[in-house]
Amino acid sequence: MTGNFARTVKAMNKKYCYNISALVVLSIFMLVNLSSVSNAEILKNLDCNPQAIKSPIQKGLAIVGELSGFDPCNSSVELFRPNTTDNPPIVIVAHGGGGKRDAQNITREFQKLGFGTLIFDAYEMNGIPLGRIGNASRQMMILKTTYAAYEWILKRSDFNTSAIYFYGISNGASVVINIAGMVNKNHVKGIISEAPTPTGIGYPNEISIPIQIIFGELDDLGAPVGKKRWEIQDLCRISVSFDFAPKGTSKDCNYKTADKSKRSISTIDWTKSVIKTQSSFIDIVFIENMAHGGFTKELNINTRDFGRGPIGWSEGGTPDSRNKMLEVINQFIKKL
Repeated sequence: MTGNFARTVKAMNKKYCYNISALVVLSIFMLVNLSSVSNAEILKNLDCNPQAIKSPIQKGLAIVGELSGFDPCNSSVELFRPNTTDNPPIVIVAHGGGGKRDAQNITREFQKLGFGTLIFDAYEMNGIPLGRIGNASRQMMILKTTYAAYEWILKRSDFNTSAIYFYGISNGASVVINIAGMVNKNHVKGIISEAPTPTGIGYPNEISIPIQIIFGELDDLGAPVGKKRWEIQDLCRISVSFDFAPKGTSKDCNYKTADKSKRSISTIDWTKSVIKTQSSFIDIVFIENMAHGGFTKELNINTRDFGRGPIGWSEGGTPDSRNKMLEVINQFIKKL
């Protein structure tokens, strides 16, 4: 009994030490990550702009009525500023169909890189709950609010308004591509577009800002089974020409198009045909072991059926793929 008791105590001590070691490692990990984020502070007491808030409503899959601009006092707004410099560069973040949560993780990564960040929820800004909404209406809301946020940032003296970047995911990725045809190169350095789609408000005919497009090699979200997201060519009838956006592909490919069998241009084909001015360019990178939204969740290969047959619905990425994505973003920023 004495020998068994001693061995039991020894095993318990070993397990206890292991747990303490694990806690120490976890504590160090948390301190390192918290210290990197603690170099940025969330700014409060911003001047409100309540007149920017409108009251559109949802009818079916569409959002109708005047869309909201940007109110910095909306509860979804998070404005971070690093303490390392007086006028840091800033990344304005455009979320996707899942709202602000789509882009929370990648926003933290930009903060660790020393950027200020501005993230918000365009649905909440418009008083529209998450749910089934057509791509066009999603993109219209996100574009209107994101561009207004850009105009608001331009008036601030505590950020480098000559070093503004945009990041967008999914529907937000299509939005920031449109923004590349709307903003001034004297203020905007580059656009990072993760997993865009031509379905919605389309793409601009001309850009003046460099764009880095990123796709996961496994990204088939919204594509026919066997196809990838960058190959999507949906029927024109589910796209809308949005007057607020720059003139683009949806001008001749929208729900009013006479030829009901006509389809949108694919993302890949658009990158070859778009007019690139003021030394702008488009780089496209495909990342291994990543599907749609590399930072949103762990890799999950799946399909969905919304009543018209199965389509791809693979999401997330591996830790290695996320590291690769950050490397691509860093390389893009360095050459601007």
